[in-house]
Amino acid sequence: MTETLLGIMTGAINVVSAASLSALIFTDGRLGHLAQGISLALVSATVIGLIVSIAGSCRFTIATPQDRTAPILAIMAAAIVAAAPTDATSDQIFLDVVTAIVAATLVTGAFLMLLGLSRAGGLMRFIPYSVLGGFFAGTGWLLVLGGLRVMISHDIGTLSALSLLTDPGMLARWLPGLCMAAAILITFRFTDSAFALPLLLLAGIALFFAIAHSQGENLSTLGDAGWLLGPFEQTTPGGATVDIVDLVRHDGWSIVVGQWSNVATILVISAISILLTASALELLSQQDIDVNRELLVAGLANLAAGLGAGMVGFQSVGMSSLALKTGVRSRATGVLAALTCGLVLWIGVDMLAYLPRVVLGGILLWLGLSFLGKWLIGTWGTLPRGEYLVVPLILGIIATVGFIEGMLAGLLAALVLFVLNYSRTQVVRFALSGQQLKSTVERNIDDERYLNRHGGQLLGLKLRGYLFFGTATQLLYRVRERVVEVTPDPVRYVLLDFEQVTGIDSSTTYAFHRLQLLARKHDLTLLLTALSPQMRRQLDVARAIDDDGRTRTFASMDLGLEWYENRVIGELGQGRARTSATIIQHLANRFRGAIDTSALLDYLDDVSFPAGHVLIRQGDVADDLYFLEQGEVSVYVRTTSGNDMRIRRTGSGTVIGELGFYLGTPRSATVITDRPGRAYHLTQRSLQRMESEHPELASALHRFIAELLADRLLGATRTIDAVLT
Repeated sequence: MTETLLGIMTGAINVVSAASLSALIFTDGRLGHLAQGISLALVSATVIGLIVSIAGSCRFTIATPQDRTAPILAIMAAAIVAAAPTDATSDQIFLDVVTAIVAATLVTGAFLMLLGLSRAGGLMRFIPYSVLGGFFAGTGWLLVLGGLRVMISHDIGTLSALSLLTDPGMLARWLPGLCMAAAILITFRFTDSAFALPLLLLAGIALFFAIAHSQGENLSTLGDAGWLLGPFEQTTPGGATVDIVDLVRHDGWSIVVGQWSNVATILVISAISILLTASALELLSQQDIDVNRELLVAGLANLAAGLGAGMVGFQSVGMSSLALKTGVRSRATGVLAALTCGLVLWIGVDMLAYLPRVVLGGILLWLGLSFLGKWLIGTWGTLPRGEYLVVPLILGIIATVGFIEGMLAGLLAALVLFVLNYSRTQVVRFALSGQQLKSTVERNIDDERYLNRHGGQLLGLKLRGYLFFGTATQLLYRVRERVVEVTPDPVRYVLLDFEQVTGIDSSTTYAFHRLQLLARKHDLTLLLTALSPQMRRQLDVARAIDDDGRTRTFASMDLGLEWYENRVIGELGQGRARTSATIIQHLANRFRGAIDTSALLDYLDDVSFPAGHVLIRQGDVADDLYFLEQGEVSVYVRTTSGNDMRIRRTGSGTVIGELGFYLGTPRSATVITDRPGRAYHLTQRSLQRMESEHPELASALHRFIAELLADRLLGATRTIDAVLT
């Protein structure tokens, strides 16, 4: 019973709404044919309502001719009327307008179907929210003007024409409609009842006729004075509909081409409105809605409505939420609402001639003020100040210049705002020196400490996002500020890592030219790492990479850091002399004769190995460790996919396998030699014997290992602190 009552009631509301929207479009004196205009809306309410209710992904969705596109249809109709020859008849002008409306409906249907079939519904989410707010506020403004025009029967499309509203004779025509719109707005502030709107409409109609009767007016005098929607031209039941065959034979299809901008606006508004409606209904119903299916179904429905000479329509968030708030989640409600509109169309639209214009105009005013309240006032405080200003900008241009101009200005403003905001974002994820940035090459303890002391020579920048003129200039200033800074250890190497950079534009190459000049002036070496092939081509074509050896490129940040470390150690004479030091020499230097370090050889095995030899295998028992004296080894970890991934490379003077050896855990990685070398091998049994026979030597060895691990931990801690701060 609830579904039946709600369906009939919703259908009645849709009939009144269809009359309001038709009055918005067909009130021009030269156009006329309001009854046939209403039939266009009722065709859509019937056909689109049925198809969407039956085939949509959401069971309680109700579709109607749309107030969001009706103002654009009204603009299109007014333009066609204005361009019509002075000797054109009302019938000719009407056919031109209906041809354009039907063409817009068919094109909209095809466009929505294409979006649904290509599953492009998610792309609409990339339109800036401020732009959405602006053109919905602009739509609200057009609905307000349309409501006023319906009530006073005069065009007030310009701000200067608004002065007409202050005429005493006009006040009586539109002030009651404003009061009715205010009553609806106030009522919905306190109740969500589905019966509120129809009761208010009935009360408004009853009050109008009661006042008219008290003034001695009757239907004839009210109609002659323009207070009613009618009288209509003579019609018969169902005879007000437009024959699509007549439109096909009509030679006014060239007019449609001239209205391409308005049709394009309708396409955008329709797609975005369906997306917003789906999002709103998802929140209200707490269920997922297939946006692409809704687009596809709406497209099919508009194609069918267009073939029946109807206007644009799609899912209505207002009518659908009414059904949802009453607990109805059945397709029957939408079907009954559509059939109610079809019944009125079949019986004839003459009964609608007695609807007061003040009531219909009040509905349009309510819709328009709702849009303005939600998108102009409601977004204040919820949007950042700069983004919010886009909303009144679009609204102002729509009100003074035009809808298309307002939308274009809004998109341009949003684009400029995006560029400004994005330019303020930090393109540098972190900036570290050589003290925090380390390659995966494990150095001996002396080289590691030397690199830490002179780590200020490296400025390493991890970049992210998209580099364009704003962020690239920010990067240049960041590098210059650090390079010119006076420090005991000035910057000599600048590493820029592009692994998280999504792309660069042509203006970025100019910033790199300036970076090259900075490198020459301050004797810098630029290290560019993880450049994608496309970014490398862009820099090469623009000659932004010098061929004098001052700029070097590497496949990864790790390779760039390894080159820097080798360069610094080699330049300062810290290379081979350090790496050839034995464990005995390290201990002797550390304890300076306090213990007999040569006795350590009694507990170590001197082993040699070829290239490709497995020293340690992941998962084995960790009962020994190695002091690498010569050669290089790589450390691999077996991933869950079964592949071996290299995580570290280590050279002479380092210790291998110490963690598992001291913790008693299985080997966490595999160590394979890269080239022939030699190492000292220490087993758990030999260590126990050393602790028993030479406890002071064992203690020195433990302290050496502890210092080695502490140095590694300190380096990792510095890196983490630098990244997080």
